[in-house]
Order: sequence, then C-alpha cells, then structure tokens
Amino acid sequence: MKPSRSLFLFTFTTLLICAAIAYFGYRTLTHEALLRHYQNQRLAQSHTAQVSTFILDLLNQNAVRLSSIAAYIPLDSKALNALVAQESSIDALFVLEKNRLLFPNAQTALTEKQQAWVQAITPIVQDPSLLYSHYFTDEQTQPTSGWYLSRELGDPLLIYWQQRGNQVIGFKLSYVQLLSDVINTLAFDYTPNTVQVLDDGRLLYQSGDATLADGQKALDSQRLPYPLSAWQIDYYAKTLNGYTLYIWGGLLLLLLIALVGLAMLYLYREYTRQLRLAQQQVNFVGQVSHELKTPLTNITLYAEMLQELQAEDSTPLSPGQRYLEVILNESQRLSRLIQNILSFTKAPKVHLQPVALSPLLHKIYHAFIPAFSARQMELVLLIHSEIHLTTDVDRLTQIISNFLSNAEKYAAQGKRVELIAEQSASHVLIKVRDYGSGIAAKELKAIFQPFYRVKSSITEGVSGTGIGLTIAKQLAASLQGEISVTSGPTGSCFTLALPLATGPEAATAKEQHT
Repeated sequence: MKPSRSLFLFTFTTLLICAAIAYFGYRTLTHEALLRHYQNQRLAQSHTAQVSTFILDLLNQNAVRLSSIAAYIPLDSKALNALVAQESSIDALFVLEKNRLLFPNAQTALTEKQQAWVQAITPIVQDPSLLYSHYFTDEQTQPTSGWYLSRELGDPLLIYWQQRGNQVIGFKLSYVQLLSDVINTLAFDYTPNTVQVLDDGRLLYQSGDATLADGQKALDSQRLPYPLSAWQIDYYAKTLNGYTLYIWGGLLLLLLIALVGLAMLYLYREYTRQLRLAQQQVNFVGQVSHELKTPLTNITLYAEMLQELQAEDSTPLSPGQRYLEVILNESQRLSRLIQNILSFTKAPKVHLQPVALSPLLHKIYHAFIPAFSARQMELVLLIHSEIHLTTDVDRLTQIISNFLSNAEKYAAQGKRVELIAEQSASHVLIKVRDYGSGIAAKELKAIFQPFYRVKSSITEGVSGTGIGLTIAKQLAASLQGEISVTSGPTGSCFTLALPLATGPEAATAKEQHT
C-alpha cells in the first residue's frame, strides 16, 4: 500500500472514530442532563405530595372526630351547649332541618356570640345546598358530610357538616386553631432545599432558613383540594447546573479523542515502520541475489564445461565426475533460489503461449532427479493423458520447481514424491504429493505469507528464504490459477489448478508437440 494511501486511510479512520465518539458522547451528556432534571422534578413532586398528605390527614382527623360526635350526641339544647363549652376546637354548631334552624333557636334569648353565629349561617339556612355544592356530582347522589368554607366575612368561616336523618349538624372550627396546628406539627427537613406553605399568598410555614438560598427556584407547586384550595405548597431547590456537566463531560470526551488520536498515530507509525523494514529487507535480498547471479552463472558454465571434458562412458564415475555433479546440482538449486528472490522483487510479466504439458514436466522431472537421488528419495512422474494448455512456461516451471524444492527439503523422511498431472472438465491439475510428516492445520494459511517458515524439528538446519510458496501463489494468480494444499500425518499435497486451454491455442500446442 502506498504511503499516501495508507496515510489517507488512517486519517479517515481516525476522523471517523473521533466523530463517532463526539456524537455519542454528546448524546450521552444530553441524556444525563435530562435524567438529572427529571430526577429533581420527581423528588420535588414527592416532597410536595408528602406535605400535602400531612395537612390533609390533619384535616381528616378533625373530620373523623366531628363525625363521631355528630353521630352520637343528643340533639337537645343542653347537650349541644355543653359540647360547645367543653370542646375548645368547636367555636359553635348548628342543627338545620329543611331551611329551619333548630339550634340555636332564634326564638329564644340568644347571647351576642350566638346572634353573630346565627347571622353568619343565615345564607346556609336559606339555602342548605351551599354545604354540599362543592361535592355535588349529580342529582341522584347527594353527599352526607363534608367541609364548608366561606371567606365572605372577616375571618374565614370553616364548618364541618354531617347529615343525620332529616337534620344537618354543622360544627364551626377555629380557622386560626387549624393554622396553628399545621404550623406546630409540620417538621419537614429538606435541607438544603426549602418547602413553603402559603394561604392565599401569605406564608404559613417554611422549612429551613427564613430566606431562600441563592439559586433556589420553585421546582414544583401544588394546591390543596377544597376546603383548603387557597393553600399552596412550593418546593424550592437549586436547579441542575448543566454547564458544569457539559464542561466536565466535554473535557472527558476531548481526552478520549486525544487518546484515540495518539493510539492511531502510534499504529500508523508502527505500520509505516514495519512497511519500511519489509521494503528494506526485500531490497537488500534483491540486491544481494542480483550480485550473486553473475558469479553463479559462471560457476555453472565452467562446471558444465568440465563435465563435458570427462569421458562419457567411464563407469563407475570417477571422484572428479561425482564432485562436478554435486557442484552442478548445488549451483542449479542456488540458481532456483536466486530466481525466486528476483521474481519476488520484480513486477510480474506474463508471456502466454500454447504449451504441451508432458514434455515440460519430463524436463522438470529430469532436472530434479539428481537432487532427489542425493537425498536417497524417489521422484515419480505420473501423467494420465496428453494435456495442452495456454500458459507462461517460465512461471509454470517455477511454481512446480518450488513445490518440488520444498518436498526435497522438508519431506525427505517420506522417501517418495509424486509429480502428477491430471485434466478435469475445465482445469489442469498439477500435484506434488509427498509422504513426509505433513504440516499442522494452523500453519496451512501462514505458509503462503512472505518470509514465513514453519518452526519444527524438520525445518531446523534446512536453508530457505520463506518466500517460495509466496512466489508460487503470486505466479499462480497471474496465470488465473489457484493453489491449494492438503496435509496430514502421511504427507502433504500441493495442487496447482490452471484453466484448461481451449480453442486455437490448444490446437497449436498439439501440432507443435507432434
């Protein structure tokens, strides 16, 4: 991959990751701010409901007590006057029967206080429906008890009434006494937050300090139901400072983005370093191989010339002939290694031509016979039919040579290697089958990577560059072929599959062969 392209890819990936972190981080901060806001709202609603329930419970306790009294008290003047005299919370009471006031009896002599009381309840006597007008739901259902509150006079007139037969008993409660009870019994501590109870705008109760703290705002307000509908409960607390959350959250996101950027920068530098190292390695090997090619050619040439000077029919071979044969075999093997390296470092050039496979495989077979014999190995050539295809002879020769060279080096204990050519409906299959110890399953993919060598007792002490199979795979791809390998405890089999030559090219190859 070119440096500019890799830099663009790393930069694009880094920006993409940073954008994703920024987007999801902002969404997280927004959700966190909303969550805290809703939590404060629910807390405020819970506290106002708690105070409201407490006040209504206090009012209901009075209602239960007065309801019990109304159910059992004798409705005669003596008993009713005694009740008013004994109950400090009851300022006065009345008994009403169908627009007729039974108690206090206006036909008798009344005290000044009783006269004021009769005057205050006169609207109720004239229209008893005023008592249950706030509880009226439909004509079929009429309430039998309830509260009545009138603010038409100077002091609020608070009455609890109950139906008893055809009569209605009403008790006047001291509104001031109710306020006093509420103020004295409310003892809620919501520090540092504050709760206020207001009656028609006038402050009745406040928790905490006398003045509201700075920054406190009413998070929730609730009005009580009738007869205390003029009462309002406010809950004050400091609102969530979203700027603090966004500032700290933003700093955390910036830190995270910076870490990601540094990590990507480190990966890019490590990648480019490894790329430069691999390129330097390839260049070095290529230069050394190129320098070795010329003297090695001379060695091979002169060895062949010496071999031609020896007597052809001298049997057995003299020591000099055996030494020359070894020199030639080793120089040919070294030439193949150098050719591999040079092919790896050069751009591929394909020269397709019609090829008869059988003569080519026989030529390769005879070239490798001395090397296999030196290791006391048997090389067997198996060609099941005449096969013609269009391919690059040099590349095909190099691929098969790499297969055979590997078999010679790593499968010597198998003593037998088979070079097999087969033809299927659409492909030519060339196989190199050995009977060595095989290759581990986890290594089968890695052996095609550049400079990778299997680490085992078999490969120890065996020379090699680790690029033979890589070159074979590249060459096969350039020929539109494919290499596959199977391996097991009884050996390995490398298979080269090439597309079968058809049409004029195949006919031409067949004519040339005949």
